[in-house]
Amino acid sequence: MEEDLDSTVCDIISQLKGTVQLSKREPQDELTKEKLEEFIIRNSGKLIMKSLDIIDDVQTYISSAPDAKDVAAFAELLKASSASMESLNKIYISLEKNKTTKDVKQMDLDSREKINTQDNITHLLSRKEVMQELMGKADKADRPIDV
Repeated sequence: MEEDLDSTVCDIISQLKGTVQLSKREPQDELTKEKLEEFIIRNSGKLIMKSLDIIDDVQTYISSAPDAKDVAAFAELLKASSASMESLNKIYISLEKNKTTKDVKQMDLDSREKINTQDNITHLLSRKEVMQELMGKADKADRPIDV
């Protein structure tokens, strides 16, 4: 009898050791400033998808046997999920706004560069060249048209 008890205890201890080893996870890379955005987006998406699955399961459970505690928990789950989705939506809007602002600034710089280039062309002519251009145009304007 004692041998059976000892073997059972050893079995339980070995099983517990096995579960402890399974529960240990290797440490992930450090979260740096550069990886923060990717981490937030990836994990927020996972969190939202899991919470939507849980909402479906809990809704089915509550519809079969409603209880005040379960309904309150369901309401809190809905609130947390919608807050997560709102946060992710704000991140997306912020990224799009930054991209649009960058594009507008680039277009503004390009247009200013084009205007400056056109202005510089007129300023690069010397006084002598300007006079020659004006005289040449005047001579062409004074000539009679042959019919």
